[in-house]
Order: sequence, then C-alpha cells, then structure tokens
Amino acid sequence: MDLSTVATFSNDLLIYSSGSIPINAKELNLKQTLLGGQSFRWIEQNLNEFIGVLGSYIVRLQHQNDNLRYTFFTNNEDLIKYSNNNDRRVETALILHNYFQLTIKLSELFEKWCKSDVRFEKGQIPIGIRVLAQEPLENLISFICSSNNNVQRITKMIQALCNEYGKKIGTLNGIDHYQFPTLDELDKTDLEKRLRELSFGYRARYIQEAVKFMKYTVNGMCFFDQLKILSVEQARSQLLKIMGVGRKVADCILLMSLGKHDVVPVDTHIHSIAMTYYGQQLTTANYDDISSFFEQLWQPLSGWAQAAAFSNELRLPTSPRNSIVLSLKRSISSTEIITEKLFKTLDENNECQSIKITRKRSETRQKKLLSIQQLSTRPKRNIKPIERY
Repeated sequence: MDLSTVATFSNDLLIYSSGSIPINAKELNLKQTLLGGQSFRWIEQNLNEFIGVLGSYIVRLQHQNDNLRYTFFTNNEDLIKYSNNNDRRVETALILHNYFQLTIKLSELFEKWCKSDVRFEKGQIPIGIRVLAQEPLENLISFICSSNNNVQRITKMIQALCNEYGKKIGTLNGIDHYQFPTLDELDKTDLEKRLRELSFGYRARYIQEAVKFMKYTVNGMCFFDQLKILSVEQARSQLLKIMGVGRKVADCILLMSLGKHDVVPVDTHIHSIAMTYYGQQLTTANYDDISSFFEQLWQPLSGWAQAAAFSNELRLPTSPRNSIVLSLKRSISSTEIITEKLFKTLDENNECQSIKITRKRSETRQKKLLSIQQLSTRPKRNIKPIERY
C-alpha cells in the first residue's frame, strides 16, 4: 500500500514525491535512529510510521520488508508544476541518502566493532543505528537546548521555536509542521524575551547570542562550510567561541553536521556507560579521557558506535546505577569534572554492589562524596535519599 494513500493532509499540502529505497534492518533501525537523541523533529505518529521535517518538506517514513518507504509533502505548487515525477523522485531519494548517510556500510563497521568490544559482539548494543547528517544551524540550537534536559522536553522546545519563527509547510494527520527558522527569521531584538516566555529558561540567551554570532561575527552559514575542511581540533575551537557551546555541544555538531565521524561526544549517558561497563580500563572520568578511550576502542568511525551505544542507553529501563549518574543533571565538560571510581561493576543479576562518586567542580570548591554500599535493584526502605548537587 502506498504511503500517500493513508495520509490526511490540509488543502494546501501536496504530495511532492513518493518511493522506496532498498535497505535491510542491519543497515537501518529507523526508530532508534530517528528517536535516539540525535534529531528532535521526528514523531512516531503510528506504529513504525515516522513524520518529520527535512528542509521545506514534511516527510513520512516507514521501514517495511527491507525497504525504506517515503512520501514527501510540500505546500509549493510550483515545485510540482515545473518538474517531472522522475526528477522529484531522484531528488527526494538523494535527500534521504544524504540524511541517513547510506554510502556508509554499517554492517561492515559493526563487524569491526565486535572484534574490539565484547558488548557489540554479544548483541548488547544493537545494529542499525545510523548517524544523521543534520543541518548545522538546527543542530547547533537543538543541542544548546540539550543542556540539563531530556529528549522529550528538547523536542517540545524545538517544536515551539519552529512554530514561532519558521514558515508553515502544512498540516499532516492533524499536526501542523514548520520549517526550521533561518538566521534572518531568528534575528529578532526580542528573541531572548520571547523564548523565555516559551519556557526556554537560560538557554534563551544562549540561542540569541548564537544567532548574533553566526550573523554578525562570522560569515553566516558559510561558517559551517569553512569548519568542514578544518581539523577536528581547529573546528572545535571555533565552535567553542559561541556562547552556550561547551565541549559536548561542539562535539555533537562536529559529528552530526560537519562529517567528523570519529568524534565521541560525552554526556551523562556515555559517562554512565563508561563507568558501568569499562570501569576497569578507565581510572578517571573526565571528558577527554572518556572521549579518547572510546575513539580508540571503537575505530573506525567511533562516533557512529557512540550513537548506537547512546541510543540504546535511552531505551533501557533506568537502573540504580544510571539513576545515580543522571541525578547529577549536568553534562560533563572539560571545566566541570566528574571523577568516579567504580569498585565493582554490575554483576550477572544487574545488581550494583558498591559505587563511589566524587564530583569536583573546581579547585576552589570542596569535594563532595557519595558512597552507596550494597545497592540492589530494589533498595531497602531505610536507605537515605541520595544527596543531589
């Protein structure tokens, strides 16, 4: 059944193109790729049916019988009037090829990761999770919003931003969809004020300053094109000049928008993975050590292995081990170091026997120590609440 036959869309919305791309499940796990914490524009509207926005198109995707089936919708009648169906199908297939980076053979990478990491070999990290090649401005602002945040809330914030400042494409299945706003559309004197009204909090100022930096300090969107030809270190140093961009956000942009496939961003999830499963190899837990460790372990394209491990961590039930780390509610950065020693890793029954966490914000601040002894998956009632920082 053609995807286009089951959609309910507004009068101003037209089917631009539809088709399918052959790709098996080992090369694409559609759900975990789209909803795995990389992009925040996709929703699963029905079972195995995903709706999102790519550029000026609303896109509907399904993965069935080793085929990625797609329909592109537009509100621009001229785009259809002055083109033929074959050209449109080639164009939209190319958009998806580039977005999912389908020239990269994931199954071949997975075989190499299995040789270096037993968690891949035993199937503890699933195959099929791809790194999305995203528009850099959207990626920049999305990950500025990721500070002290979760995927669901980031998604709502990005939706609010697009609804407020982006051009409306149309309504599909009762939901309005908008383009991601351009620099010009975001360059408003009251941007910070309005974003605070939309519950962006302190991130509102970062977004406003990022827009100003992109438009008036560097050469607009050409800035990102210039970064693509620089080394990882050079490109990262330029990104860190943007207010609100720390090491993790910069590394997400490098990996997902600038083609730096070996960069491993580190947040609380990756920190948790490192300490839980690789604690014997890692004696410290600062950003550089964890990132470098995984960049060496998961060669080649270690950033792709990170995306798989990260997405898998999001879908797992929260364990006591993860709850402790996530309670810190702060991403790891080079200026805020979380040092942790795991005395015993999770045993076969998924019970964490003893954990010690030391967090040091700066040389002038006093260290705080958490020590939890014999913490099982069902803690006793008399265990005292964990102190939160």
